[in-house]
Formats: sequence, structure tokens, C-alpha cells
Amino acid sequence: MLRNNQPINKHIAPLSGEIVRTSVGVIKAVGLHGEKYSVGKIEYQLFSEAGYQYVISPYWDVVDGLGEEGFQGIPGIPMELRRKHYYRANRQPVFVSMRSPSEDREDLEKLLEEAGMNSYDRLEWLVRTQQQGGDHLTLEPYRQGTREFCYNGLDTLLCQLQYGDLVRISSQSEVSNNPSVYTEHLLRMVAAGAVIRFEKEKIVIDKNVRSAVLSILQRQYYAGKNQQILKHRRGVEGAKNRGAYRGRRPMQIEPGKIQKVSDLFHAKKISEAEAMQRLGIVSRSTFYRKLKELK
Repeated sequence: MLRNNQPINKHIAPLSGEIVRTSVGVIKAVGLHGEKYSVGKIEYQLFSEAGYQYVISPYWDVVDGLGEEGFQGIPGIPMELRRKHYYRANRQPVFVSMRSPSEDREDLEKLLEEAGMNSYDRLEWLVRTQQQGGDHLTLEPYRQGTREFCYNGLDTLLCQLQYGDLVRISSQSEVSNNPSVYTEHLLRMVAAGAVIRFEKEKIVIDKNVRSAVLSILQRQYYAGKNQQILKHRRGVEGAKNRGAYRGRRPMQIEPGKIQKVSDLFHAKKISEAEAMQRLGIVSRSTFYRKLKELK
């Protein structure tokens, strides 16, 4: 039998019964410049008798604001059906199986020990290790309930911000008077799925307008980044032509900043990609060398 062009079978029909354990994570799409978009929630539910199931719930108001270049969907999920929830009963979703080790992997015990786990829960392992696949999707911890924040700087806020949270900002100038910085900070908050409220201007960005605002911010942000890259390339070429180019200087980062990012990274509060973005590092080898130098 077909329903909404999808065959109904035991694997996609939701289970019911007593849930004895759950694990939850937020699925995030990683953009071209390390920015992250909350595109959905995934929950693992273990039942006392019925087995287990995964429930994947897209955040459509974020998804709809992203172009096909920035998000190609969640692997194994027919997102063209635009369902509120997708169920996988007693079967590992492709999103989970493709980026987590199998139960019979030889070094599984070592992987669990490194993640601080005593037993194997594939979703929990992904949340703790924040593995990013070739699909540019990653998984981060999920916090139950929503919170209200006052804007106090992007770095501090993004460590706590989650879909549905409210961010109060006294005025747009509090974010930044620099247009490019303003665009980036607002983009990252909206991409997280937060509700933004500018008190002075009486402007609210919520789920009703999030898709449209996100689409505009992303285009502006990428256009600005492309201009920066082009300007840098022209500067390098000009220096080479003048014989004044000496190559890239060793990256200088304040030790205090490295320490702060290192603490957040090792505490699993930010991913590897986010840590590298905050430090302005594009090479993984450079990132881990900086951490080693810190020690």
C-alpha cells in the first residue's frame, strides 16, 4: 500500500509502548565557511518490548531557507514528502549507519573508551564524537526545552543556543555596526533556529519568516566572503609582481583564545569544525599542532 508515494511497512511505521532509554541529537549542515544550520532532530528510543526506533524530525523553516548547494537532504530520508516525523523501526537509519562503526568492529571497545561510554549506543557515540560525513552533516548534543538569552557576544551564545531558543537584543547596533560582521552574527543565530527579538526596533525573526531571512543572510554572507577571498588573491598577485611576496607568515593566535577554544573542544561543547572556524584555521594539521603547542 502507498501513502504519500511512500510504501507503508513495519520499518517506517511508528512503534508504541514503554520507552526505557532515549538518546537525542541535533542534525546540523556545515556550510562553506564553517557556519552551521540546524536542519533537524534525531531521537533514538529503546522500548521495553517492541525493540527500538529512530525518529527524525526536520526543522523545515531552516531547511527551506537553504539552497540545494548548501543542503542536499538527510541521507535515507525522503524529504520530498515533507513529513513532520520520519520513523525507522528496528532498523538503523542511513544517516546513523554510514557514519558510526558497526557492533562487530575490532577496535569498538577503544572507540567507546575514547568517547567515555560503557555500552554502545550509535547515536550517543555520534553526538559525543560529532563525526562529519562527506554529506557535510554533523550531529551535536540536544538540550530538552527552550531558553531565553540576552545577546552577549556570538562565541558565548553559540555554545548554548539551540533551535527554538529566544535571543533578546537591545538594538541592531549591539550586534555590530560593521555590515559584514552584523550579517555573519545574525546568520549564525538564525541558522541555529533561534527566535531573534530586537527590542528597540521591535523586529522579530521567528519561524514564520526564518526561511526568507536565512536565505537573504546566507547570500549576503557568501558574497562578502567571496569578495574577501578575491581581494586577498589580488593582493598576493600584486605582491608577487612587485617581488615583495614572502609567503604566508606563521599564524599568530592569542594563547588565551586558543586555551578557551581548546577547553570547549575537549569538553565536547563545540565540534572540530567550529573550533577551527573560531581560531581562523582551515587546516586540521595546523589546528592539532596549535593544541599540541598549548600543552
